[in-house]
Amino acid sequence: MNYIIKHGRNFMAISNNIEADYHKHWLLQIFLSSQKDFNIEVNGQLISCSAIIVNMDTPHLFDAEGEAHFTMLSDPTTELGRVLRRKLLEQPYYIFPNENTITMQQAFQNALEQKSHTTIISFVKNIMAQFDYHHMKNFDSRVMKVLSLLDNCPHEDEFHQIKYFSQKTGLSESRLAHLFKEETGIPLKSYTVLHKLQIAYEAIFNGDSLTTAALDAGFNSPSHLAYTNKMMTGMSATNIIKNSEFLKVY
Repeated sequence: MNYIIKHGRNFMAISNNIEADYHKHWLLQIFLSSQKDFNIEVNGQLISCSAIIVNMDTPHLFDAEGEAHFTMLSDPTTELGRVLRRKLLEQPYYIFPNENTITMQQAFQNALEQKSHTTIISFVKNIMAQFDYHHMKNFDSRVMKVLSLLDNCPHEDEFHQIKYFSQKTGLSESRLAHLFKEETGIPLKSYTVLHKLQIAYEAIFNGDSLTTAALDAGFNSPSHLAYTNKMMTGMSATNIIKNSEFLKVY
């Protein structure tokens, strides 16, 4: 059972065979069990819970052990990512209170029982509704300029260089790199790699092969994409897409 879901620049999975090596990445990650507590290792600490957010750049290890679980990888520049960062307050993880967990698990169990795209999408929207999106501070206009350039960029490597963004924003490379990290929590160089990975995921969602997705996203080869994905998620790209259904939530 594998459902891969895309909501903007956030990617999710419902599966009973999630298994990731010990790793860290520049994404925020939510884990949710369908019923009983699970064990997850975060920053060397073994934690038992039903729902947790793991912060960026935080080593963690998770194995679904055959039980249905939900996980979400959230881009820190998205609205959801910014809300999650605010909830974490720079701590390595945040465990959801029971009242929130029960609501999410009920929606999750309904999605598992119905096994329809409609109930899965409804469940994802239920997850999104658990967070307060009010009083969000906008990014600096120059950071917004970089994000806009990435959203609309050609996939050639020259359009993913700090030098290019520096010229477009009128800031020195070092000042722009510092500002972007300060505002988003992720180094600009790392974010450009994440951006290329997102392009590849989008291509896979549209039915392209790993080879086509890798080259179209600006990776040197399919093996380069596979390596980057493994480093970012702790999982094999081939295993992620094997026997999976792909859904988009708008």
